[in-house]
Amino acid sequence: MVGPSPFEEETLGKIRALVEPLLASRHVDLVEMTYRREGPQNVLRLLVDTAQGITVGQCTDLNQSVGALLEEYEVISDSYLLEVASPGLDRKLKTPRDFERIIGRRVRIQTREPVEGKFEIVGSVASVGDELVTVLLDHGEKIRVPFAAMTSARQDISFK
Repeated sequence: MVGPSPFEEETLGKIRALVEPLLASRHVDLVEMTYRREGPQNVLRLLVDTAQGITVGQCTDLNQSVGALLEEYEVISDSYLLEVASPGLDRKLKTPRDFERIIGRRVRIQTREPVEGKFEIVGSVASVGDELVTVLLDHGEKIRVPFAAMTSARQDISFK
């Protein structure tokens, strides 16, 4: 898969500079932003979230506000479809901020090497640092998992 062109990177930078202050004023995090051709049209997709989760109504309001802002500053000259959506419960967790948003919720982390004898850690996020996540296992033990050891991490949405 080919990454964005320098022109697309510049456009995304301009969009980010306009959109992030608007989102921050509403206590919303920009999780991911893409701008690419999908079928016959260009699609600007913003995945947004808050510590409490995000509702369809909030996404609708943000879509209107972001759309008006982008029109006002004429950042994108081609026609495009704007989508503002939740990243979903099953998205990959990659950054410390991703884990901070879900403190107290269950995660399932796969590691490339054993961490305290385990390649898979399932439990609740207890705390997050710059280099690692502390996970509280069901039986009360805490495991510190370095980001560098993770191969994949997602919220654990299985039902017990």
